[in-house]
Parts: sequence; structure tokens; C-alpha cells
Amino acid sequence: MQVPILIVGAGPAGLCSSILLSRLGVRSLVVERHPSTSIHPKATGISTRTMELFRSWGIERRVREAAISARFSSSIRDNLAGPELDRRSLGYATAAEAAAFSPTWAAVLAQDHLEPMLLDHARSYSTGEVRFSTEVVDLEQTDSGVRAAIVDRVTGDRTEIRSRYLVAADGANSPIRRRLGIATHGAERIGEYLSILFRADIDSIVGPELSGLYMLQGLGGPAPSVALPTSGDGRWLLATPWRSDVRPISTLGPDDFVAIVRRAAGTPDLGVEVLDCQVVEIGAEVAERFRDSNVFLVGDAAHRTAPTGGTGMNTAIQSVHNLMWKLAAVLSGNAGDALLDSYDPERRPSGERNVQRSLGRLAGVSALAADLGVVYSSGAIVAGTEQERPAVIEPTSPACVGSRAPHVWVDVHGDRQSTLDLFGANFVLVTGARDEAWREAALNAGGAVDNPLGVASIGGTAIRVVSDDWRSVYGIDADGAVLVRPDGHIAWRSAGAAADATATLEQVMAGVLALDVEERRAAVASRAGTAGRRYG
Repeated sequence: MQVPILIVGAGPAGLCSSILLSRLGVRSLVVERHPSTSIHPKATGISTRTMELFRSWGIERRVREAAISARFSSSIRDNLAGPELDRRSLGYATAAEAAAFSPTWAAVLAQDHLEPMLLDHARSYSTGEVRFSTEVVDLEQTDSGVRAAIVDRVTGDRTEIRSRYLVAADGANSPIRRRLGIATHGAERIGEYLSILFRADIDSIVGPELSGLYMLQGLGGPAPSVALPTSGDGRWLLATPWRSDVRPISTLGPDDFVAIVRRAAGTPDLGVEVLDCQVVEIGAEVAERFRDSNVFLVGDAAHRTAPTGGTGMNTAIQSVHNLMWKLAAVLSGNAGDALLDSYDPERRPSGERNVQRSLGRLAGVSALAADLGVVYSSGAIVAGTEQERPAVIEPTSPACVGSRAPHVWVDVHGDRQSTLDLFGANFVLVTGARDEAWREAALNAGGAVDNPLGVASIGGTAIRVVSDDWRSVYGIDADGAVLVRPDGHIAWRSAGAAADATATLEQVMAGVLALDVEERRAAVASRAGTAGRRYG
């Protein structure tokens, strides 16, 4: 079997990889050794940036309808029935707060409810295939790609797979990462938690206005226990510090689990239905590199965070959003292989920051900045004179080269849209109203490098705005331009007009896409000549 990209793992990172590739017209195969999507809630926080991606894929409404109504805060108590001793923000903006910088806002939805939605969406594309109960048992890299063997764990059937690239989304213990000999740094093992999924009338104990997280300090142990709502029908998760070497989970019976939940609830006669129990090992580490030739690490295989702060799943989804357009561009011949080298320097710093944040060790960077304000630095970013740039910026700050292109409401032919809606499939040149030179340059430069380049002239007749304040956010004058990548990050900016807009844009596009302009021109001319002889 041949497929351009083999994805190992059908968690959020793997499923989102499939969705993004399908949206770009690239075939992929996802294999997952387990028989289904997650059966345990795991993560519950979906950040503002991740919701922006879901919005662009058309699944925001479905996610929002299933989400829990809860405050983006951590309630500190001795037990669930006790008084609130303190309340701390989880770093997610409310809908009202997010309106200043985003067309959407964060949500609370358990991962085991989100994954089936992602799976349905991935399977809605004919180019994306997902197989469960299927395990990679052999892997070899070649000059032309990857050879892998997969086995159906139900039938035992073995299939040989040849792919150009492999995306390893196979979890924190990543067999593929270990097979490649990629080391990690950080804390491989912080401790263990006994995780109990249960259903009970906790709402009547904590009150009608739920918090997204409850930190329980009065239960003893080396760290607080954590409780969180995972659905709107009374399903909760309790995670309490545990020592399997002292008391293995196999020695616990149903009454023991119920007693642990009742103690955490502070209600001795609480009716409890235990749904699932498992011991979860907590760690926080980052792989020393995210690329090994034709294999790319994503999700927990690349950066494993502690559960505090809800950074893991969001970091994973945003990393694949960075990588998939690059894989598609290289596969189509629209970019050189060196573009793929930009994945590691752009996303590993985010993984490292979020690992530290999950451990409570990240000072001076707000959760909103870590989510929406990441500033990339790599060969796929042409910073020009903007060499001194921060690693992150606040989402309300003016954009810089490498940052996410800001959200501004605009009127597109009478339809109210966000500027974020202008980005996704191709590079887009955002210009001011004085756009004539840039439009011609985009046409010429796009033809020279044989890469489609859209133009969004804001403030003109097609895309209208209430005021020109948007230009201060984007950092350009009426005759300036900003080049935005398919992942919505700014690749380059010209504050005003350029002396030779076409030559400037050609060099910028070639630099970002790791192409040689002269070689590209010759190839385009050769193809045009061949077509003329054949069809002229």
C-alpha cells in the first residue's frame, strides 16, 4: 500500500493531522493500535487559538453545543463541599474578554467527547483514512521515504506501507520516538495519580456555577487532588496522588473507589457510580529534536506536559497546524525540503515553554500570550530589520513578523468575516487600500515561483473596515503589505511601498519556501514551453 503520509496515533494530534492534510488535498492514513478513540476524558480545556482552528474547519458549532458551561477558573477548597478558599484563573479568556482579539473563545469539553467529533470530520474527507486496532510493527527509513509494516490486531493481517513521510502521534511513550533513538529532556516521571471517572450529583454540592477545575487541598498526600466536570450529565473525574508500589490498583474494589470519591466530595452518603479507574503516570518532557529525516514527532511524542493548565492537547493541535501545510507544500513541489526544517525551531520552543508552564515554572509569560502570541523564528520567516523580536506577545499587542496575523472584523462583499477567515489554503498578501503595485507583484511573484499567492486588500471596495485602525495592528501604512502563511502566521512585512515590489516579493517567497528563484523560473519556463509545443 502506498500513501503520501502515514500518521501513527488517532488522538487529537493524529486526527487533526488527517483533517489538515485532507483540507489541502493530501491523502493520508491514520493507524491507531487501540480499538477506538479515548475512553477516558484526559484533557478538557480547549484554548482560544484551538477554537479558532476548529472554527476555520467548520466544527466550532458542534464543539460549542457539546461544551460544558463552566468558568475558566480553578476553585481551591479542602474538599468539594467545603467553602472556596481561593479562585485562580486558568488563563483562558471569557467570551467577552476574547472579543477584543479573536472571533471565538475557549471551551470546556472532555477529550473523549471531542475525539469522536474529530474522527467524524476526518472521515468526511475521501482523502483521509483512519484504521483502529492497527499497530506499526516495523519501520525503516529510506532515501525516498518510509517503509512500515502494520498489523491488524483483530485479524492478524499484515500490510506493508510505503509513504513519503511519517507523522508520529503515538503518545508520551512513543514507540517510534524510542525506535529512532530520540532522547527527551525534562522529568520523565513526576508521580502517579489514581484517576476515577464517576457519575454523581456534584453540582448540588459545589453550586450551579461550575469551575473548570477544583483543587482539593484537604485530602492529604504530596500534592492536591484534582476534580473536574467532564460532561453536563453529572460525570466527573477525580485524580488523587497515588503510590502503586504501596497499594496497587488491583487491590482496590468498587467500595474503595466510592469511598475515595465521597471523601473528596466531603459527603459521606453521596451516591456514586464508578465508570472507570486507572493509574496515570505524570511526566513533563520535550524531545531533543522533532524531525528525524522523514519522520516528524507531534503531540505527546514531541512534548509531554503535566495536566495542570490544560496545555497538552492545545500544544499538540497547534503543532500539527504548523507542520501539515509544510508537508503538503513539499509533496506538491511548491517548496523545497528545507522548509520542513522550520518545524523544529518554530514549535519546540512552544513545547518547552508549555512544559514549564504546566509545572508552574514559567514566569513573565501569560497563558494568553503562550496560546495566541507565539512568535516564530526560522528559515520560513523573513524578519528583515525586525531581528529583535520577543518569543511571545500579548494578543492585544500589534503584530510582528512571525506572530499570528491579528483578528479584525471586516466586511467582505457584504459578509461580516474575521481577517482570520482570509487565511488557510495558500499564502495571502494583505495590503492597504493603495494596493496596485502589490497586486501586480503578487501576480508576477506567484508565477515566478509557481505558487498561488492571494491578495486581500483591506480598505478597498471588496474588503471594507470601519476605520483604518487595523493598519496599526498589522504594522503597515496604506501602501504596505504583510505576507501571511497558510497557518495564519506572518512570514514577512513591508511597512510601506517597496522600490521593486515584484523582485522583493519573489525573494521573500523563495526564501520562505526554500526555493531557488532562478531555478524555479527556468522550470516554469520549461513547462510553459513544453505545454506550448504540445497544445499550441
